[in-house]
Amino acid sequence: DGALLTAHADPGRLRLADSVTLSWDAVDVDLQGEKAQVQLRADIEPFALAPLLARAWPAMGWQGDLRLAARVDIRAGEKVDADIVFERRDGDLHAATSEGVQLLGLSEFRLAVAAHDGLWVFTPTFRGRSLGEISGQARVQTTSDARWPPAESALSGQLQLQVADIGIWGAWVPPGWHLSGALNGAAALGGTVGKPQYTGQMGGSGLGARNLLDGMNFSDGQMAIKLDGDKAQVETFTLKGGDGTVKITGNASFASPAQAQLQIQADHFRVLGRVDRQLTVSGKADLALLPEGARLDGRVSVDEGLFDASRSGAPTLDEDVSVRRPGAEEAPADSGAPSARRNVALNLAIDMGNKLRVRGRGLDTTLRGEVRLTTPGGKLAVNGTISTEGGTYAAYGQKLEIERGNIAFSGSPDNPRLDVLALRPNLDTRVGVSITGNLLTLRIKLFSEPEVSDVDKLSWLVLGRAPDSLGRNDPALLPRAAVALLAGEGEAPTDAILKNLGITDLSLRQGDTDVRETIISLGKQINRRLYLGYERGVNATTGNWQLIYRIAQRFTLRVQSGLDNSVDVIWVWRFQETPTDLAPRKQTVPAR
Repeated sequence: DGALLTAHADPGRLRLADSVTLSWDAVDVDLQGEKAQVQLRADIEPFALAPLLARAWPAMGWQGDLRLAARVDIRAGEKVDADIVFERRDGDLHAATSEGVQLLGLSEFRLAVAAHDGLWVFTPTFRGRSLGEISGQARVQTTSDARWPPAESALSGQLQLQVADIGIWGAWVPPGWHLSGALNGAAALGGTVGKPQYTGQMGGSGLGARNLLDGMNFSDGQMAIKLDGDKAQVETFTLKGGDGTVKITGNASFASPAQAQLQIQADHFRVLGRVDRQLTVSGKADLALLPEGARLDGRVSVDEGLFDASRSGAPTLDEDVSVRRPGAEEAPADSGAPSARRNVALNLAIDMGNKLRVRGRGLDTTLRGEVRLTTPGGKLAVNGTISTEGGTYAAYGQKLEIERGNIAFSGSPDNPRLDVLALRPNLDTRVGVSITGNLLTLRIKLFSEPEVSDVDKLSWLVLGRAPDSLGRNDPALLPRAAVALLAGEGEAPTDAILKNLGITDLSLRQGDTDVRETIISLGKQINRRLYLGYERGVNATTGNWQLIYRIAQRFTLRVQSGLDNSVDVIWVWRFQETPTDLAPRKQTVPAR
């Protein structure tokens, strides 16, 4: 009826994949009885492993002259007898990583399987300078005629693990990450093949992981895990980040379905340590890894942080761009089927603390407040309010002081509501910029108190004085406003030059005399109240040094030396404008 009854092959050789050669002494198969009769004696002749690994995983940089060989002897009939040995003959294997060439230093590479009278014995042995040692023996007792041990077969044996440097596993971690440290462990095997039991300990020392590009560097890790049957107890797992630590304890179950319950405690743990991204946190959280998903509950506070958006990160490719190396096979096209989304339940409170600084896009301030992250319906939601503590905002070529800054989240993380008021300091008139509305529909406008026209607001904001005497001849207002607008989110070229020279203000104006002489003024705001400046007419032979100290909102002390020596105490009283514009704008009473 076309079914295979018997098969026989005389001794021969077969070459596979241009590098592997299989040779056999005898092959006999008889399927006519109740028990299939199989007899196979074959050898896999020594072959180089590195070319095969390089073909399978070209990005891992496998190299070396390691040669492996195998011996297969199977006799299956009324009972099963088998001896299979897969081992190293000579040579070594190494991986070329970004840190250089990592040698495994292999001295033994062997996997043996023996089956006689229903006892299956598996003996793995791997030894190397960097790889360490993985050895042991697993014994499975079953019936002598079983072609393979069933799930209910009794299991016994032991395993030993000694890994001198887990950095050799770097080829299996995401790009940019580097591992370090040593692992050791010993466990006795029990239970059945379907439900194995482990009893013993697993430990680690000097564990570390770093990604310098992202600013992550964790070191001095210690680990102690107790194995007890189908459960594992995490007694100690600590990592050091900066001057702080993170500690993980908990337990896991290997029984179907597998799950884990972990408790995480951070104490001044540095998560990020890059120049433009720094974050140190403390807090507690409970992490549950369940068959249906993961759940994270806890509270974290920021001890110290800095996020500088003015330093742009390295450029990255768009998601629809792929890189294909020469000689590499083209990756199969995406079928378009959506991948299964793992359910993650999140309930995490984040306290900003009082040392979280944000800089960039004209903003330089400290953030305070608290937000809570949740995942209703599987979507991330953020609720809470973040407010600014002091700080400045660069606009129209000026560094405005933030008087009020609130960012309110009410669900969607990408569209919070903003309420920001930034004022130019050291003025008798409150003038600045107001930002209100949702992030996607922001309203940015000039602000003043009392309310004046936009031209007056711009004059006070850019030049720091009323437009009464400007007229059409003052050249400072439009150029400074134009430079500020052209600079966009970045720093204006003139501001960068002045910053390097240690100067905060540089302007041109016309004098109050009938000659209308052009006067150049430059100065530095030493602190919030103290200002040092120098001004001189274009045609004058000397100028005036000024030291201005702001005593209170309406009182200012001015010391002037040079062309005009004086000590002034200035009191300013400003009237509200009347509809008929009859009231005076300002009355200044200098006392000398």
